[in-house]
Amino acid sequence: MIELIYSFLLQSDFPRASIVYDVDLLKIGASDQRLTVPALIIVDPFTADPLAVIDVLPAVDAEDLKAAAIETGAYASELAGKHIQGFVVRVDVHGQTDAEQVQFYKIWPNSTLRQLSSKTFPDLDALRVARMLMLDVSVKPVPEAMNISAPVVDIEDGFGLNEHEEKSKESTSPGMYIPALLLLLLFFLDAVFHQITGASILTVAQSILALGAAALFTLPSFAKYFRS
Repeated sequence: MIELIYSFLLQSDFPRASIVYDVDLLKIGASDQRLTVPALIIVDPFTADPLAVIDVLPAVDAEDLKAAAIETGAYASELAGKHIQGFVVRVDVHGQTDAEQVQFYKIWPNSTLRQLSSKTFPDLDALRVARMLMLDVSVKPVPEAMNISAPVVDIEDGFGLNEHEEKSKESTSPGMYIPALLLLLLFFLDAVFHQITGASILTVAQSILALGAAALFTLPSFAKYFRS
């Protein structure tokens, strides 16, 4: 009977390396001699992670089938907890059809008998996916690059200006340039008056002082603007 299920697994594209025939290699049950050793164990051929426990039974009745399911589930639980699937296969050589001759039951990790067909019996990839879904997924920490808090912007008076921007705004206020504009206007009026009449309102010294004063008013403001 075991050879029959072994052949079925090979025909279902299970590689030989994934089918553990000598289940004593897993050293399960040494702590509890009451555990019934199953017929076959399916492992991932690349990682050796146990994926399924399969026990093969003769044409037993319903009570014996249930008892065997409990024993196989206990072994699966000891082997990998809830991260493995358990199956029992009932083989009746006197069955009239294929479905009667070989009956598949899933019994773990839900601890209930659920009949499968040869077509719905999971292949190796399905067992791998089931193991990944059953594994406890821990919460992954947020990457450090994504755990940076945004800079706090100090909003004043609802205008979206922080303290630095407010100072920059004050330093570039148009009122700072009014005295300089008046002095420059006086200088140009004196130049125009001199062109028309030949006389000057300001002396040469006064003109130089007006230009110098205008520069003194404007240069600090420009310096603050470029530093900001």
